[in-house]
Amino acid sequence: MKNKIALVAFGILGCMVWAKQPLYASPKEKDVRQTTPTAIQEQAVAVVLNEEGIVDYEFSEESGFKINQKVKRSILIQTAEGISHASLQIPFYSGRYAKETVVIEYYKIYRSVNGREEVLAIEEATNTKVEQEFYLKEIKVNDIRAGDRIEYSYTKTIDNIDVIPTWYFQEDIPKLKSNYTVRIPENLTYFISKTGNLRLNETKEVTQDARNLSSSKWGTSYRFKEAILQFSAINIPAFQYEPFANNVQNNISGIRFDLIQFQYPMSPSVVIPHEPAAVAKEIYKSRNFGSELELDAYWIKVLKEFPVIQGSEREKAEQMIAFVQDKIKWNKQYGYQAEKGVKRAMKQGEGNGADINLALIGALGAVGIHAEPLVLSTQSNGKAPLLFTRFINHTIVGLKLEDTFYVVDATLPNTVLNILPFEDLNGEGWLITAKYAVSKVDLTPKQLSFRQEDFVLQLDESGQAVGQLNSTLMRYEALAFQERYGESPLNRSRSDIEARSPQLFLSDGKITTKPGEVEVAFHLRKFNFATLEEDGEIMKFNPMEFYRDKANPFVRETRQSDIDFVYPFMDIYKVNIQLPTGYKVKQLAASGVLTNKLTGMNMTYEVKEVESNQVQIGYTLRVTNPIIVKEYYSELQSFYQEVDSKMNEFILLEKRNELENNRN
Repeated sequence: MKNKIALVAFGILGCMVWAKQPLYASPKEKDVRQTTPTAIQEQAVAVVLNEEGIVDYEFSEESGFKINQKVKRSILIQTAEGISHASLQIPFYSGRYAKETVVIEYYKIYRSVNGREEVLAIEEATNTKVEQEFYLKEIKVNDIRAGDRIEYSYTKTIDNIDVIPTWYFQEDIPKLKSNYTVRIPENLTYFISKTGNLRLNETKEVTQDARNLSSSKWGTSYRFKEAILQFSAINIPAFQYEPFANNVQNNISGIRFDLIQFQYPMSPSVVIPHEPAAVAKEIYKSRNFGSELELDAYWIKVLKEFPVIQGSEREKAEQMIAFVQDKIKWNKQYGYQAEKGVKRAMKQGEGNGADINLALIGALGAVGIHAEPLVLSTQSNGKAPLLFTRFINHTIVGLKLEDTFYVVDATLPNTVLNILPFEDLNGEGWLITAKYAVSKVDLTPKQLSFRQEDFVLQLDESGQAVGQLNSTLMRYEALAFQERYGESPLNRSRSDIEARSPQLFLSDGKITTKPGEVEVAFHLRKFNFATLEEDGEIMKFNPMEFYRDKANPFVRETRQSDIDFVYPFMDIYKVNIQLPTGYKVKQLAASGVLTNKLTGMNMTYEVKEVESNQVQIGYTLRVTNPIIVKEYYSELQSFYQEVDSKMNEFILLEKRNELENNRN
């Protein structure tokens, strides 16, 4: 689903508020359903009864502005499974970019004993180092029981005002009430971005009187008017982890603030670039970016003895991709700026994503192919609602070959043009030029990816079968296979295929790979495929028995997030069965075609009897829209219910009589 940016002028602040809106509204669209408190409490292992977050500022001449976030929360533990929600863990950062401190004011356990409520106060908290410069302030209590009510309060102080702590209204347990109040001094302006689909109650006001945030040692007062923003919701359902949903961070309901303007007392106002051209200029002039694209003499020297092929532009591009990937290995680190710099990364043979892709742009330019950097936010980083350096974290390559635009990310081994790592498939990216021009690029794949499985079986009169399996996967299906099975694809893929049926055992496996394609072959050892009924007169089997995705993934009544298949695809499943000599077809499964225009999905199912006593089954699922808005969830459910019925249709064989056997 695409988003719009709504600009809302707010008093003296001129706050810009980004609100997520659907591209179009379904006639059936309704507000997010709110659950009654009784229903919430009955269904949950634990419930947040009430939570409040308040953010305000303090100012000093020595350190400038600081943010104070005070949080109070009350949680009812309802079952033994909910006890883990009683633990208090507050992450904080203390390093070169910012210093955060956490003070826990109180942590109390309220427990009913013999009709009386007892209160147990816990005062012992620990600091745990998670990784370099990142910590957790923790309170862990072993003696928590179902029925306990937990209350705590803490304050986090942050000396960096670039980002106000994000507030998540949804968690994995429901909440009866959540409220977040932010008091922003008049000389600070923030982008406010929202995620998720929860409808929030919002109030905004500007104070008439200035408030004193601090006093200096000379008695100087620092007074500011404030914008008071309040966001609240009641009866909030728990966030559901749903199949075919992208990063939770994109779907869970929350609110985030990013600084775009500030002014200290007696100082000029400073605007942080947030318009496209200004951001492009900031990126190009930032350390280890623009200068890394101005190395023409270096690349001429590097490629002086390299045998550049005299082929097409595409062939030259593929040669340069392979060359750079051979010289620089990805160190698994993202960053829209180079970490080492192109020259150093080439010399050391390692670099971050920007090192590799900025090097590729230079190498392409050296053979006459013009390419530009394309910046984006990866899936694990969350969606970027606009081009802003705080939202982006990766650089890839956009290039035009023979009037066709392509994207490539050289961090992906043996990469293919227009096949990006799944981390890159996160909505839109921005192509930027040295003249600070910006073009928005939709990174959602457009071409179909294919997966085809062919089973060839020989069925005998006992209901057992032997056979072969051949699979071909192309484009993103091939990439998904390689990422799933890693360095042991043969054994791991065989285990997954065998798990489809307790009767299935594979041998003599072989996997062949080339860029953008994987071929898999196995022999099927003798297994029980059909069941005999009526003293062997009838043989029965399900031809979809070995299909990978038999289970319907869309059985929940409601859907919170859009359905994200990531890429358009065609899934083809074929079975050719040689029937035993003594049997003939009594009943075939029904062929059919199913199309849903709203979701862009199509299914064909063909079953036919052919000469030489064979039955052929062909099933094809075609998904042309990789993202289906949640408003069409009921349409998707109806489609899959009909598909599900095909997964359970049987073919019946019957024994031939003696005359028929003599004819054959």
